[in-house]
Amino acid sequence: MEELGKTPESGKTPDVPKRTTARRTRRRRVGFVAATLLIAAFAIFNVGVRTIAPFFLFHPNDAPEARAELTRLAEETGNVEPLRFALDDGTAVSGWAAFAETKNADSLNDADSLNSPNSLGGAASKRPVVLYFEGNGGNSAARTLDVVRKPGPLGGFDFVCFDYPGYGESGGKPSERTLKTFGLAAYDAAVKAFPGRRIVVFGFSLGTGVATYVASERPVAGLILAAPYADGFDLFNNFAPIFYGPTRSTVPYRMEAVKFAEKVDVRPLILATRPDALVPFESSERLAKAFPSGVEFVAQDDVEHHWVWSTEIASAEIAGYLRSLTPSETNETASTETRRSE
Repeated sequence: MEELGKTPESGKTPDVPKRTTARRTRRRRVGFVAATLLIAAFAIFNVGVRTIAPFFLFHPNDAPEARAELTRLAEETGNVEPLRFALDDGTAVSGWAAFAETKNADSLNDADSLNSPNSLGGAASKRPVVLYFEGNGGNSAARTLDVVRKPGPLGGFDFVCFDYPGYGESGGKPSERTLKTFGLAAYDAAVKAFPGRRIVVFGFSLGTGVATYVASERPVAGLILAAPYADGFDLFNNFAPIFYGPTRSTVPYRMEAVKFAEKVDVRPLILATRPDALVPFESSERLAKAFPSGVEFVAQDDVEHHWVWSTEIASAEIAGYLRSLTPSETNETASTETRRSE
């Protein structure tokens, strides 16, 4: 006889309904498949961006004709000189130096040379050397020849420009890592070529990130940035506004100048243009706010990206900035007279 209150199933745990179990299993499988597909899609996207981006971001360029002309000038006038050095890994780097005072000025074809009446006068050693980091698609030979022929605001200043890895006659491949290494080595090479001289770092477009990095790691007399970007994220989002949140991690060229700027102890000159289609004007503004010593910010409205430092306004600002970093002859004379009287 069965005891009161008990059933044949008493003491056993009821089974979970098979239908509910099957539903949960299907949900887990769907979630697992969806997560796997999402991870796979992100991985493919990441690989795709890192594979394709360098072709859009970097445009290695060379100018054999400009190099041939500079070689001729080097032999005939002595106002230019090829420079070479090697990175720590053995990668060869090429570039050019143009001098404010030439060995044979009478043989120059163009009267508007670096030692033209635009020069400051006095010993060249009083003036800082301009170390220039070119924009994308540029090269040291073409830029140096252009500066020799029409120096504009750089008249009277020694000028140095090296080719990025993979550009001109330089070996290697361009990347954020190699450009940083290159930038510091280029600074050290300029100091070696002009011992005892102060260095003003000048960057244009792509080169502004490198220039800001160098200024954050090496002592500089000044910093000039034409069409600068705050970081690589701004450049990628200007091309395709999709690099936010998790997709930011796929950006291969970050060059966070906005962080480098925090370590720069000079007051830079920044030239930007609102119609810039390659570097957002807002990115230049964001970078400008990061320098602890403030900036001289020149905004233009009627010029495109490639001509941002070629206008009369920009040229006047650059010339004034460089002259402000150069001991004046009046001050030098006064200091000399003071020392004599003592």
